[in-house]
Amino acid sequence: MQHSVKRWSGVLLAVCMVMAMLPTVALAADTGKAIQLVGGSAANIGGGQADNVFFGNYFQSNSTTKDPVKWRVLSNAGGQLFLLADQNLEVFQYHTEQESVTWETSTMRSWLNGYDASKNTGGTGGINYTNDNFLDAAFSDREQAAIAVTNVVNDDNLDYGIDGGKDTTDRIFLLSISEAYNRSYFPNGYKSRYAANTLYVADGGRLGTYMNSEEDCGTYLDNWWLRSPGYNDGRAAFIEEDGGEVVEGELVDNKSSAVRPAFNLNLSSVLFTSAADSGKSASGMDNGLAAVAAYSGKDWKLTLLDSARTFAVSDEMQGGNTVTFSYSGAQTGPKEYLSAVIVEGDAVAYYGRILKPSSASGTASLTLPEGVTLSGTTKLYVFNEQYNGDRQTDYASALRQVTPAAVQAPSITTTALTGGATDDAYSQTLAATGTAPIIWTITSGSLPDGLALSGDTISGTPTAAGTFTFVVQAANAAGSDLRELSIVIHSAPVIIGPDDDEDILVTEGGSVTLRVSARDALSFQWYVDDGSGFKAIPGATAASYTIMDFKPEDDGDRYYCLVTNTYGSEASSIFTLKASKSVNLPATGDSSQMGLWIGLAMLSFAGLATCAALWRRKRIS
Repeated sequence: MQHSVKRWSGVLLAVCMVMAMLPTVALAADTGKAIQLVGGSAANIGGGQADNVFFGNYFQSNSTTKDPVKWRVLSNAGGQLFLLADQNLEVFQYHTEQESVTWETSTMRSWLNGYDASKNTGGTGGINYTNDNFLDAAFSDREQAAIAVTNVVNDDNLDYGIDGGKDTTDRIFLLSISEAYNRSYFPNGYKSRYAANTLYVADGGRLGTYMNSEEDCGTYLDNWWLRSPGYNDGRAAFIEEDGGEVVEGELVDNKSSAVRPAFNLNLSSVLFTSAADSGKSASGMDNGLAAVAAYSGKDWKLTLLDSARTFAVSDEMQGGNTVTFSYSGAQTGPKEYLSAVIVEGDAVAYYGRILKPSSASGTASLTLPEGVTLSGTTKLYVFNEQYNGDRQTDYASALRQVTPAAVQAPSITTTALTGGATDDAYSQTLAATGTAPIIWTITSGSLPDGLALSGDTISGTPTAAGTFTFVVQAANAAGSDLRELSIVIHSAPVIIGPDDDEDILVTEGGSVTLRVSARDALSFQWYVDDGSGFKAIPGATAASYTIMDFKPEDDGDRYYCLVTNTYGSEASSIFTLKASKSVNLPATGDSSQMGLWIGLAMLSFAGLATCAALWRRKRIS
């Protein structure tokens, strides 16, 4: 590539010298920590390329994988960081046609910002970059929201009197000649303007063209575009690979010049700055609060304030060095956390991710570091953040200060529990004074079979009788209390016999006594069904009942006994009265028909047995 002779503009040089002498904006003191609060200013980040910021991701190692982008900080003033790409990030023409053009109408401006064809005159009718642009390719939506819309001043090329065109408003832009001359941005002159190609750019980048890289100690430097015009309106100025300015410029459709974007970042969108490596990933920070180390490096990453998050806390309590709180509005996902910081004075002394929430609302707890006492100067804040790792931008809710009230240790107020009965549902709630949440456990002994403790309630259906003694514990962050309790489980009466329905044979005029045997019975009541349904028999309140003077019409009557105690009742099997039948043989004593008579008798008894079986299936209606 042929380069025109470089010329210094005396006017621009004078301007730059004056700017370098201007006082800088005073910022709060750098705390010297690897994590620092921002809140509109970032005292730890210096301009003039003293510090760097990782922000966004773009193709660097190859054309398919995006890596975190490093930006040099040119200035930190007015609540903004003025950032310039550390390396050449892309290969792109200043303009796609060799014609008269300014920054306003260049295809470079449209591609960097995602403008449509009406913003440029490249090609036949302009090129639409709304779906193919650097802004969308390099930055997430939330990162783009933090990039300031800048009033881009397009000065004339004073060396040649070439019109720089109208001023524009853009998010992403190239530096101008005057900005490239500014010694507050480039304090070491041409050496601080060196720009190495990424491997992706060295291979030709987007255009796939040959790059004129100049090796410097293993680093391949190259030239990069400026937005100002050259010595005519068909050329654009650039910086040579040796850092020198070429104000005469190169043809605007040149395909072997690199792109080094710049932009302003609003610090009002930034919650934290942290060391790019290990600032928020040091040992212990992924499962609780850990001390934030001192940091003297120059590479930083950002945690952006995500105003769409509605995270809130309530019910803060402290017992000992354990702080508990309820939360709502948390976002969940693979990289979402509840995080916390302890700020001592103005310095972030501790940071950690304390919980990976599975739902938007819930409760959380954390342990204060040894020796830390919350006060007016030592404050605890929690927030919901998406943590993406070293060199990657994180996103977080606003900080929510936790001001816990002292937790009162529990004292169990339940002194006795009601009894129960086997096979009957049981439920009893335990009570205690003290600060919720209170955790209940059984520390010794055992509950009755069939019962369990869940939360503060003992419930279930007991399956065995007896007296069961156990020790229950109520605990919270401030301490615990123990209480020995007992539950007496009684049993409903159990009928021992008979264990099945019975047919009772009775002769006419005879009598029969029906009897049941039962355990734990307090009372008995006999019932009869004479064909019109079961009815209680007045006065039949003993374990046995005698029927006198059996009559033919009593044949088929059914009886049962209901056995009862305080905890339940049980019905006996069914007793069915059957008239006794006899067999008459011939008077002559002739036994020739004996087999027939015997067969008929057996059929008669078989019929009775079948009827008895059917009656057994019928219970109390």
